[in-house]
Amino acid sequence: MNEQAKCGLFTREGARVPLQGVEVTGELLGGHARVRVTQRYRNDEKKPVEAVYTFPLPSDATLSAFSMTCAGRRVAGVVKEREAAFRAYDDAITEGHGAALLDQERANVFTAQVGNLLPGEDTLVEVEFLQTLTAEEGSVRWMLPTLVAPRYIPGAVHGDRTGHGEAAPTTRVPDADRLTPHQGPVDYGLKMDLLVDVGRDVVVESPSHRITVTKDGTRTRVSLQRDSFLKHFAGDEVALDRDVVLTMRNANPDVMLTPVVTHRKAEGPGTFALTVVPDLLNLATSPPRQEVVFVVDTSGSMAGDSLPQAQAALRLCLRHLREGDRFNVIAFENAYRSFSPQTVPFTQRTLEQADAWVAGLKAYGGTELLEPMVTAMKAAPDGVVVLLTDGQVGNENEILTAVLAARGAGRVFSFGIGTNVSDALLRDLARRTDGAVEFIHPGERIDEKVVAQFSRALAPRVTDLEVSFNGVEASELAPSTLPPLVDGTPWTLFGRYAQAGTGSVTLKGRSGREPFSLTVRLDLPSLSDRPVVEKLWAAERIRGWMDAGLVGRRADAMKERIVRLAVEHQLATQYTSFVVVEERQGDRRASGTPETRVVPVNAPAGWSMFNPAARDADDEAPGDAFMQTPVGGRMPMEKMKRMASKPMPRPGAAPGRALGSAAPPPPAS
Repeated sequence: MNEQAKCGLFTREGARVPLQGVEVTGELLGGHARVRVTQRYRNDEKKPVEAVYTFPLPSDATLSAFSMTCAGRRVAGVVKEREAAFRAYDDAITEGHGAALLDQERANVFTAQVGNLLPGEDTLVEVEFLQTLTAEEGSVRWMLPTLVAPRYIPGAVHGDRTGHGEAAPTTRVPDADRLTPHQGPVDYGLKMDLLVDVGRDVVVESPSHRITVTKDGTRTRVSLQRDSFLKHFAGDEVALDRDVVLTMRNANPDVMLTPVVTHRKAEGPGTFALTVVPDLLNLATSPPRQEVVFVVDTSGSMAGDSLPQAQAALRLCLRHLREGDRFNVIAFENAYRSFSPQTVPFTQRTLEQADAWVAGLKAYGGTELLEPMVTAMKAAPDGVVVLLTDGQVGNENEILTAVLAARGAGRVFSFGIGTNVSDALLRDLARRTDGAVEFIHPGERIDEKVVAQFSRALAPRVTDLEVSFNGVEASELAPSTLPPLVDGTPWTLFGRYAQAGTGSVTLKGRSGREPFSLTVRLDLPSLSDRPVVEKLWAAERIRGWMDAGLVGRRADAMKERIVRLAVEHQLATQYTSFVVVEERQGDRRASGTPETRVVPVNAPAGWSMFNPAARDADDEAPGDAFMQTPVGGRMPMEKMKRMASKPMPRPGAAPGRALGSAAPPPPAS
């Protein structure tokens, strides 16, 4: 392997890996981000090959373009229904042409297949996505994931493989083989060049990477600095082993917010995005006492930096409870256990007891999140559930469905913790329960995040919202179910309009028992050039249809609507994929079936389950199953999953004592 490493990157089977590097470019503007991720491939073999690369994007991103550049020629991709896109790709490869396919596996997991890479030729594959950026108290946080980290895959092995991942499909995660890329030594790196331009000077910082910031008036360019110990990367490349996190601070919170943004061509309907930041302090009353259940992830992926961060955040959360509140703490991995059999009153004594209980938590085992979340929601059906996790699970939809079925009016407030957070489930839980999510990367101030979450949980809010338009007409609103107005939190409504005009929109609802009304001016022009608004509107419409959870013929009809709208606006979704075909002639036309090269990914930074120092640990110590195997000699995913399916003793427990047995309740207060 040492001789091979001198000549480039190889798979564990000894084949070359064609991915040479990833470059991120784009603009972070006042209302949105437009980002391009370029994957650079080169085939150093003597025959055509196909590359398969599973990579992440933010779950709130809207994919807007896909292209491939071969031999200096750029070819744009098109969106088709998923199976039709695959057939177009497969036909092109079979006929010797070049092609690339982009499938969405989850809201934040994608697979790129790049076929018939020719010997000695460079190929660029570019993915472009859009994001809405909103400022809260003058600050914007932007996060880009860089690898699909190992995730817990529950269920019995079942079904046929359709992907190249390490895990097999299971009864609970039928697409597990499409979510679990191989890990190994990785020699391709990441470069970044972003423009930040919000019309005013901002301070740009990063808790995740060393950055270079260049100012030009109010415009700021941001790039990454290479870590000195990464000697095998060239120039300013860094390892793709942790989320890239940027924070942008502005002393004037209103500057980074445009209330109404529109797009309309000379013909056809227009699209608008209306954003308001409600000031509801005049509605503030003494918040009611509430039930709060904390759910903390102590699985193996939380080992290393993540669990101490979660413990610190949890202790701060406990100190933000109020006299009269009731609380409990649930810790989970393969099974779960509780601080107390039921919620207890918040007192100095129960705080100290909970502190001691939390301090004793250890990271090991799998991530069986479903049962503890349902238990927490049933314990506080109209209260607050606070989840602290890295989100690395494969059965997101199963968990979300169960939580929604168990809740009354309860809300979920999450902390995504660590260097590699899977944000899809956390954002969905927040959106579907009217909660919120905060992300904590090592180096970020935890106290500010905790204060922000509890401020949202206790902030005045307006529910049962209805919207009406005066002087203008609007239709096809999104989201279809209006979320509540929360004091100080940006609230956005998308819609379409047929005729230009000036009028207003009125939001009516209730704050507790009191009626509420807010009227905002709405200018809808006849011409406006902000096409990003149209794509974000279409993405929000699709998200609402996906949330409906329809079954049978209605689900089929919904799928048809999603495919139709996604193809019209060229958006990648669960049901549609991007495909690009480069027609080739003569010597550039390949023959035969190309061999597949699956691109491995890095081990996540900070995950001690990949710590080489644990190489000599007992290979069968069940309590450390996820923490002991080093990079390059990692425990196979199937073995990890099998071990994770068994009850395990808690650290320090007598052999044979099942994990999840209830902890002794604290002494009576």
